[in-house]
Amino acid sequence: MKALPQDFLDVLRLPVLHEDDLDAQAGFYDRDAVSDFYRATVKEGTGDEVLQAAAALLPELHPLRAALFAILCGGLVENGADPRLLFPAALRRLDQLLASLAPYCAAEPMEGDEEEAPEEDPADVLAWRAAEAALEALPPAERLQVEASRQAVDLLVLPLMAMLMRDVRNHRNLLADEALRARIEALSVNGTLPFEELHFLHRAAQMAYEDELVVLLPASSAGMIVRAHGINNNFHAFSLLQDLFSVHAKTLGIRQPLADRLGADDEPRDSDSAQYLWLQAKAYAGGELVDRMAWAWGEGTLRENARRQGKLVLVALETEDKPARGWNGFNQAFHSEQKPKVTLVRFLTADEVAAYLA
Repeated sequence: MKALPQDFLDVLRLPVLHEDDLDAQAGFYDRDAVSDFYRATVKEGTGDEVLQAAAALLPELHPLRAALFAILCGGLVENGADPRLLFPAALRRLDQLLASLAPYCAAEPMEGDEEEAPEEDPADVLAWRAAEAALEALPPAERLQVEASRQAVDLLVLPLMAMLMRDVRNHRNLLADEALRARIEALSVNGTLPFEELHFLHRAAQMAYEDELVVLLPASSAGMIVRAHGINNNFHAFSLLQDLFSVHAKTLGIRQPLADRLGADDEPRDSDSAQYLWLQAKAYAGGELVDRMAWAWGEGTLRENARRQGKLVLVALETEDKPARGWNGFNQAFHSEQKPKVTLVRFLTADEVAAYLA
């Protein structure tokens, strides 16, 4: 493992004792020990070794210093270092920080009906008051450390996103930790100790990476298996799949007129509409349509749809009898490395389509 320079380690171990220590990001990179170390690491191509050292060191550092070190490592990842090396340690540190801050976090209460005021305060009001009281009860020195941890969370999000969006295995590791995902979702919208960046991780957790998504077109007994990566939600999937349908319309037996699917710059439009009745697999049983209301809900994540034969399935029913469904603002990538794409793996035979609809 690479030995980090002593002057750089000394910077990482600086205490966080005063408010001036909180405005740390600019000052961190202004230090010669940091900037010289970063430039030397990039020049020597030793980013992987630094990330391995960081994974061992991150748990020992003050949260704010650990987050700053992680940001430096995120820069190394952007310069070609392995995005897998630090991700587990950085994610664990984030989990620990969120758990420590949870008592001070609560979502803003919903406005109640004044005409039907409950006899007791709602749970969200009680949670809000408890979080505020917990913060107010902290001595100044402890309140400073809570604020340092809050800032550390927002700083950690940046390198975590850099690593998450460059390796699908990191995304799958995040999805595997249901408790952490639930905490990220809850705390990303809290109002007592708000985070500015945490919502990006929540949004990333909503994305889907499916190597084998089954797409069925019952009207023509056709279908295909596609690879769908970096998909924001079902609306996003519908748009990209409709683009793919237009390319393979003849093979898929599509009879309806095909709209122009691309914008002026040959990029998918952010505004789109459903050209098919998009359903989940449970809409079919015994090869027959049994539930026209078993929609694939547009705002939902792709992986929430029903599975058949262990595979995620979407059904695109070619029919004039469908409600008008349009969407706007769901199709854009929110990170430069997201690269959303749906690609054909193979076409399905009519017998395979029938088996999925059975």
